[in-house]
Amino acid sequence: MHNTDKPLRILQICNKPPFPPMDGGAIGMHNVSQGFIDSGFDLHILSVNSNKHFVDIDTLPQSYIDNTNFNAVEVDLNIKVFSAFANLVFSKRSYNIERFYNKEFGNKLTEILENKEFDIIQIESIFLKDYIPTIRKYSKAKLVLRAPNVEFVIWNRLAQIEKSFLKRFYLNILAKRLKKEELIAFDKVDAIYTVTENDIKLIKSLGIKKPIEFIPTGIDVTKDLSTEGVNTEYPSIFHMGALDWLPNQEAVKWLLDNVWPSIYKEFPKLKFYIAGRRPPQWLKDLRIDGVEVVGEVDDAAAFIKSKAIMPVPLFSGSGMRVKIIEGMMLKKAIVSTTIGIEGIIHKDGKDVLIANTPQEFIDSIRKLIWKEDFYKSICFNARENAKRNYSNKVLAEKLNSFISSIL
Repeated sequence: MHNTDKPLRILQICNKPPFPPMDGGAIGMHNVSQGFIDSGFDLHILSVNSNKHFVDIDTLPQSYIDNTNFNAVEVDLNIKVFSAFANLVFSKRSYNIERFYNKEFGNKLTEILENKEFDIIQIESIFLKDYIPTIRKYSKAKLVLRAPNVEFVIWNRLAQIEKSFLKRFYLNILAKRLKKEELIAFDKVDAIYTVTENDIKLIKSLGIKKPIEFIPTGIDVTKDLSTEGVNTEYPSIFHMGALDWLPNQEAVKWLLDNVWPSIYKEFPKLKFYIAGRRPPQWLKDLRIDGVEVVGEVDDAAAFIKSKAIMPVPLFSGSGMRVKIIEGMMLKKAIVSTTIGIEGIIHKDGKDVLIANTPQEFIDSIRKLIWKEDFYKSICFNARENAKRNYSNKVLAEKLNSFISSIL
């Protein structure tokens, strides 16, 4: 039992730096960190710092480093063709997970655990599962897995919609291996929390009987979320989300192929802005009338505020799309697939529009352009929903309650 006279000691192990919170994954981890700090916990963070999501530690605010006792270890997560091939042929392990194991990171983790006792150790995603033996060897802390996605579901869905036989074959292998390792990770931790209720049901259906809760990613309502006086370009369409994430690339390509030609033909002055970190080369080279590839932006919230309609045609992935919550909080009109909005509290036709086919997307976007009053009501209701259900304060209380229940 935890001594309530002392602050809870928590080690949060992250698969990429949570700060600055520039993408959905980082926002989710950072908001959890902030919840721990606001609750008066003694927080320590150890993070992978990879080439893919590299952060120059010297540029981080000293206040952040002090509040989180921040440590990071550089890990090369580049996909190496030979290693990937060798893994496929000679191993039955998940290459996605194998890449995350790094000796220096393991040594740093050991050093931290030898020098400080923790009550809770939280790992962010199953990609860090290979460090569980080290944690168990050097710590008696309760081990919690925060699962922002059920990863094998993402790869299963990607395989289902892949047209190339060879790619589909490979994606199916990745999904099967991930599922096997995900089940092992679920079994080895003391408790799990997801960001959606759907993912809880899925994990329970796999026979997992650990303490499990769903705690969505919140939005810091103390941030500048005001849209007053902001010059929103109406009508306009935009994508905001990491462009090195396969489901996001797939979503943008689907819009460009299936929706944009019809919309642009009817509204030739309309602009479609595509923003997000690390766009692939095919997107950088894109030349389509009315489409502007913005790439990475310095201030995601300012960019979102300045645009109007946010289509989210996600057909793979589990977890919760943090950018949808942020879009709702910033009064955006969101048109999403059922999978895209999965796990987010919503009412179709009131605070979001649901569309699952090209024609449904076209019809929804047309309605938002032709009927400005309808567009404004969707935006207003989206903001009210997000404030009511996804403020950090509300969700931090839920997290504290869950953490206390497993000690």
